[in-house]
Amino acid sequence: MARRVRISLCLLSGILLGLSFPPVGFGIFAALGFVPLLLLLAADESYSDVFRHSYGSFFVFNLLTLYWPGGFVHLRDPYLMVSGALLLLAHPVFMSLPLLVWHSVRKTLGMRLSLALFPFIWVAFEYAHSATQLSFPWLSLGYSVSYDLDAIQMASLAGVYALTFWIVLLNVLIFTLLSTTMMRDRPAGRGFVPVAAIIMLLFALPYGYGWVDDGEEAAADGDPLSVALVQPNIDPFEKWSGATDTQVDALRHYTDSMVARERPGLVVWPETAVPYYILSGTYASEFRALREYVDGMGIPLLTGIPDIVVYPETSAVPAGAKKLADGTSYETFNSSMLLLPGSGVVQKFAKVLLVPFAERVPYSNVLGFLNAARWNFGLGGWSVGRDTALFRLPVGNDDTIRFANMICYESVYPGYVAGLVRRGAGFLTVVTNDSWWGNTSGPYQHRQFAVLRAVENRRWVAQCANGGISFIVDPTGKVVEETEMFTAGGLAGIVRSRTGQSFYSRHGDWFGEISLALTLFIFAATWLQRKFRTRMNRSS
Repeated sequence: MARRVRISLCLLSGILLGLSFPPVGFGIFAALGFVPLLLLLAADESYSDVFRHSYGSFFVFNLLTLYWPGGFVHLRDPYLMVSGALLLLAHPVFMSLPLLVWHSVRKTLGMRLSLALFPFIWVAFEYAHSATQLSFPWLSLGYSVSYDLDAIQMASLAGVYALTFWIVLLNVLIFTLLSTTMMRDRPAGRGFVPVAAIIMLLFALPYGYGWVDDGEEAAADGDPLSVALVQPNIDPFEKWSGATDTQVDALRHYTDSMVARERPGLVVWPETAVPYYILSGTYASEFRALREYVDGMGIPLLTGIPDIVVYPETSAVPAGAKKLADGTSYETFNSSMLLLPGSGVVQKFAKVLLVPFAERVPYSNVLGFLNAARWNFGLGGWSVGRDTALFRLPVGNDDTIRFANMICYESVYPGYVAGLVRRGAGFLTVVTNDSWWGNTSGPYQHRQFAVLRAVENRRWVAQCANGGISFIVDPTGKVVEETEMFTAGGLAGIVRSRTGQSFYSRHGDWFGEISLALTLFIFAATWLQRKFRTRMNRSS
């Protein structure tokens, strides 16, 4: 192929994938996104060519979808800009790996069989990409169809990975169709009709499942609970240096206004809404004032907080703990706590899944010198939470319902959320601060992740954000209440606490695990086969 043709195919693939992803959401483009790249890779013989063309396509995809984490729209933090630029450069490398694996398989098994395996290889990559401290599963292809509620219902069977598999398989079949029509030595029309028929049947498959199980029964099931999501719209860059009392007063003001209109069963404040270590003992008067406020409302309060644990000299100190000037070891956590009226018990849990580099430098627990690279804002350098238990919320008639709270980035991990539902979470909440990056694609992408978590687990999800977007989504994926970005106030609405579980909730990432096992087996088998052939050729 001519150089400009190769470049055009790379650009076309990246643009199609980028336009399919939220918030643009032309989901149908995802079914075509790999086709130009596969046309290009089918002619590649070397691994270097495969990597170069894959990287080019995925760089464009990342540029269109992940331009925002670097804060380039406001240029207020150099570390944020450097980490965002590194993300744009490094992430396409990870996304090129499954194409290199596919190329290796193709060299041994041939084009036809390798194409049949490619959807499994890509799902295996997405599943593996959600593991380790370097995980960043933000661009799972299944999210590209998250606006199409009829199509995404089958996520209740196998999660977002089922949608990814469907999309990649459509790409493979469309590529096969194009290849069939381009073969000059084949009679006109031969092979075209069967492949076209399979494509139409495959395209209709998730809609057929959505017609059978649309989630409406789950949406109507369960005990109703009124929730108030408070959105104070505080500038996150001023939050950590401004007057903390003023910020908490603003939260109370908007809460009082909502409580006066509604009488919710739960009030939710966003991530690190209280911007100091309120449970440390240093802020005893502030903590006492907050408890008295909750007692006066008579309504439970869920809020994000920073938390600190100081370890005495005689205690075991976890690896990666930080030290004060006097040598005292301590850890800090991005946490949430639930305060109940008239109760002296504080329920709190710390964030388990942290944003790489922004909240925690990967592997800094074993490579301590990496802690030198930290974000300048907030109370970064968080430690990993170790408890995934559930909050317990008393309701009428001496009943108690359990729910799980995710802090920001945790809602990106489908298997983690399904595990919380298996433990008994009747509904889900998310507290977040998506204002760091301005009114960009980030908050709208984060919104769609919650839509998939709701469908996967047939659970109501309430997400409370500092500056937006706050919303409530039902088990069908329908957003029933929503705020605008950078508006102060919040919203009130109803969620339902359910006990029934979807197939995906019960079995978790079974499809991702099967895909990973199959990919590893095929890759190992083809590698051994090539080694065996090489040895036999040398001996002969």
